Parts: sequence; structure tokens; C-alpha cells
Amino acid sequence: MADVFEGMRVFTTVVDAGSFAAAADKLDLSRATTTRLLAQIEKHLGVRLLNRTTRRLSLTEAGENYYERASQVLSLVEEAEQQAARGAAEPRGTLRINAPVSFGIRYLGPALADYLARCPQLKADLTLNDRFVDLVEEGFDIAVRIARRIDPGLIARPIATARVVACASPAYLAKHGAPKSPAELERHNCLTYAYGGPQNAWQFTRKGREVSVRVKGSLHGNNGEILGRAAVADLGIVLQPVFLVHEHLHSGKLERVLPGWEAEGVTVNAVYPSRQFLAPKVRSFVDFLVERFGGKPEWEAGIG
Repeated sequence: MADVFEGMRVFTTVVDAGSFAAAADKLDLSRATTTRLLAQIEKHLGVRLLNRTTRRLSLTEAGENYYERASQVLSLVEEAEQQAARGAAEPRGTLRINAPVSFGIRYLGPALADYLARCPQLKADLTLNDRFVDLVEEGFDIAVRIARRIDPGLIARPIATARVVACASPAYLAKHGAPKSPAELERHNCLTYAYGGPQNAWQFTRKGREVSVRVKGSLHGNNGEILGRAAVADLGIVLQPVFLVHEHLHSGKLERVLPGWEAEGVTVNAVYPSRQFLAPKVRSFVDFLVERFGGKPEWEAGIG
């Protein structure tokens, strides 16, 4: 098929230029190659396209018909190539995104609105849930993952970091007392997150010393926003990323507990299946997220 298109290109150029020599110069080919390619297309078609004399060229009846159709085909091919080249540089089409519910509502939604305003040729299809989806099987271009580790086989680009803090309402702490060490969490009502680690083990570090505490409580859920609100309602102690509780910490509805102990933080990642032939819509959105959330994230402001 490539030889057929090359033959079409040579034939139409010879006709337009009026001679083999002029066509060869325009195509940057030798005259012998130009003549050979035209002979090949005539052999492929089984008809003579040009009458040749020492002084001039003229189209046969079959050549006139073929020239009209070939010109149309080559024009369509050129248009398709130009469109593909533009598509390789500009974000366009539909970008399918998956993200956690709370982060999606609080941060990704506003960011996505700003991004789409920059990219008028692009549409977005956003799905929010807190489970880890299979990007390839479920047809997502990109996911926002908030985790300490990313599954092998996926490409992850960090876009922000978030500390994880333990906190409770002043009323809960007044009634039950504030824990002085991680071990004391065992006697508290701890509100646990379904994707927070194996068997609800909360881990803390202080001056190089690591402690793991098995906690339990009256509420176990797969959404951090719900757990944070339950803590505000005086139900118990919650261990959550700062971006979910910073407003409550600022307002005083929640207070940090175990301030000398640090829980392992999490990374907000943009995750996609492969670097190879990465679509402009994916690359551009990842760059935008890094620009938006890189540096010191807004949720860290004023949190001790």
C-alpha cells in the first residue's frame, strides 16, 4: 500500500509539474526513480496513465480519471496527517479520570474546572470512588492515588504530599482524656479507615522509635470525610491526612493528639498505565496538577 501511495504521489506530481525532470526535482528524487515509480503504478493498475513523447506528456483517458481520484485521496491523506499531528501536540478528546471522593470534591473538582477552561478542545469524564480501580480494565486515562506505595506496572508522578495526623474534638478529649502515648490509643474509640492499612494498625514514629498500635472503635468506613465529621461530632479519635481535617483544626473543632509523634505521611500521585505514546491530554493534565499542587499545598498552611 505504501508503494501505491508513493506511485500516486509521483504520478500527480509529474502531471502538475509537466515533466519527469521537474517532478523529480520537486520530490527530491532521481529522474530514474521517478520514472520507475510511475511505471510500477501503471503496472499495478494494468493501464497506461501517460502518453510520453520526447517533447511533451499527455494524460490518457484512464490517466485523467485516475489523476482526479488520486488527487482527492492524497489530499485526504495529507489532511488526516495534519490533523493527527495537531492531535499529538494539543490536548483534545475525552480525558477519563478516577479520584478519591473527598479529595475529588475538595480539590480536584475546582482544579479540573480551571484546566478545562485552558483546554477548550478537551472534555473530562470524572469518576469518584475510594477503591483502587484497574485503569486499563476500566478504561481510565489517569487516576489520582493517595497512597504510600503504588502498584508495580503503573507510572506514578507525585503531585503533592500530605502529613497524616491524629485528632479528636475538645469535647471527646475532655470526657475521655488525651492519650499521652500511642499505646493509650488502645483504650480509646478510634475511627478507622477501610483502606488505612492491615487490621487497623496505626503507626507512629518519635526520635527514630517506631510504634505500631492495634486500634478499634465504633465506626469503620471507606471515606475519610465521614470519619472526620464523626470526630467533629465527638465520637472518637481519627487518623487522617491534613487535607481532610485542616479546616477543623483551624476552627478548633478538632485538636491534634500525640503532637510529639509523627504518622507516616501520604503522597498524592497522578497515576497512568504507560509512558509510551503518552497522550497530550494526559501529559498536559499531569503537568497542570503538579503546577497546581506542587510546593507547599494549601492544606498545610498554619498547621503545626
